[in-house]
Order: sequence, then structure tokens, then C-alpha cells
Amino acid sequence: MNGISPSICSNVRAHLFQMIQSVRAVLLCAVLLCTSTSIAQEQVTPLHADGWRAIGKSMQERSAFNRRQQPQVNKSESPREIESGGDLAYSTAQEQTDDWILDRDVWDGSISMGTDGTRGNSETERIHGQVELERLTRCGLLELELDYIRSDANDQLTKHHALFELSHQWIREDSPTSWFGEFGIEYDEFKAFDMRLKANGGIDRTLFKSERNTIISRFGAGVSKEVNGPDDRVVPEAVFGLDYAHSKDDFQTWQIQFEYFPDWTDFTEFRIEARVEWEVILDKDYGLSLKMLGIDRYDSTPINRKPNDLTYSILLSWKL
Repeated sequence: MNGISPSICSNVRAHLFQMIQSVRAVLLCAVLLCTSTSIAQEQVTPLHADGWRAIGKSMQERSAFNRRQQPQVNKSESPREIESGGDLAYSTAQEQTDDWILDRDVWDGSISMGTDGTRGNSETERIHGQVELERLTRCGLLELELDYIRSDANDQLTKHHALFELSHQWIREDSPTSWFGEFGIEYDEFKAFDMRLKANGGIDRTLFKSERNTIISRFGAGVSKEVNGPDDRVVPEAVFGLDYAHSKDDFQTWQIQFEYFPDWTDFTEFRIEARVEWEVILDKDYGLSLKMLGIDRYDSTPINRKPNDLTYSILLSWKL
């Protein structure tokens, strides 16, 4: 080997390496081809029977104005039972997949959007987007809500905040009392903090319920924390709330929600969250409606900011 030049040795090694790589590629292609052929020959087992994507009672049958209602679930039906004539039908595989996919027979909700602006001597832009989702669970009702608002005037940001809330209600059959749990995130670029986190739970009680009206009270406890703010302590809070829902007719609904969060250690420090919503159905077949919405947030400790923030919008809403 001493008589062979180094360049020849390097060329031989390079060719051998390329041959080995080619053989490996051919073997890999053969393995993949055999695997794909065997998979194609296997009989595919459907995750659910034909026509049975619905899990639980359809939320479309529930009135939009009366969300916190007791679901009518037949306890005699087995969770794994598939019946040809019922609403409750899901298998083990279906329970693991369809149960949390955004199936319109399972989830109810809406996507709303509103915008306005001006051009000329002044330039303004404003956008308000909203997503609301809810679904029945094995033991109650799960709700998710997101509001995003942004305003600009002459290329200057004047308002920018987002509100997210996830809640669950554990419903007790044949009882006006139920349990609730909530988690929320409040982001506001014009507050003294980056965001506020809150978590609470307690008891809901239906005070009055009729075909057109519902009144629900709420009491509980929880905590809140301001992130990257002057006061970053965890604040223990009480929860007092009242919800009112009214359906004027088949095309108009009202909702009023009020929540009061006093500091357990000092009731002179508190927060208030209120919401008023009027919805007018434009087209039932397409799920289109016009929504007039007002959101008010009050903080008794604003830290060199105004204590009250009020947002009102007109949104075009599409029902899922």
C-alpha cells in the first residue's frame, strides 16, 4: 500500500462510501414499499358507525340566551351503547377522538367580528373579534370565550386588550344548585401590568327560571395575580355574581352578567366585571345575527391609571 498515492486511496474510499449509501437507500425503499403494501391490504376499521358522529345531546337544540341550563341526559343509557334512534351514541374509539373534535353536533358557539375606521383628515381603525364555544360534558357544561380588541388613531395604538375565560359548570340533576370553576386571562397593553390571571370556583344557584327568563346567582372564592406589575402578590378574592337572560321572542335575546371580586383581606379593594349583550337573529338558516355588546372592567387599585374601562361594539355573528 506504500506504493499507492494518497489521492487514489481517497478516491477509492469515496466511491466505496457512495456505494454503501446507495445500497442503504435501496434497502430503505424496499422496506417502505413492503410496509405500505401490507398496510394497504389491511382492512380499515372505522372509528364509529355510519351517521354516529354526534356525542351527547345536540347543543343546537338549546336556546342561545339560556346557556347555563341542566342538560336532559337519560341515565338509563350506557355511555358505550349505540342506539339507532337516540342522541347518545359513542364507542370507545369515538370517545377518544370525536369527543373533543369541534363537531357541530357536539359543540355550540359563535364567531363574531366587528370593525370600523376613518380616512382623510384623521385615520382610525378598530377591530373587535370574539369566539364563544360551549359543549355538554359527562357532568355538566364547558364554556370557552375569547375577546380581542384593538384600536389605532393616526398610526398610534389607543386600545389593545384580550380577554380569555374557560369555565365549567358541574350540574346536579333535579336541583337548582350546581358547582362552577373558572380560569381567566386578561391582557391589556394600557394597564400597569402585562396580564392578570384569575382562578375561582363556587356555587351557582338558579333563582328564577321560565320559558323566557332566567336568573342565576353565584358565590365562590378564588385568587388573582398581576404579572409584571407593581403589585405582583397573589390576591385572595371572593366571588359574587348575578346572571340574567331574557328572550323577547324567537329573534331577540338579552344577557346581563355581573361579577364582583373583593379582596378577602380588604373589601375596599375590589374588581368588577360586567357584560351586556343584545343579539338579533338575521337569518336562522345561515346562523347569522347582529350582536350589540358592552364590556365593563373596573379596578379599585388602578395604579396611576383610570379605574374603569368600557368597551362597546356592534358585531356580525355566525353560529357554528
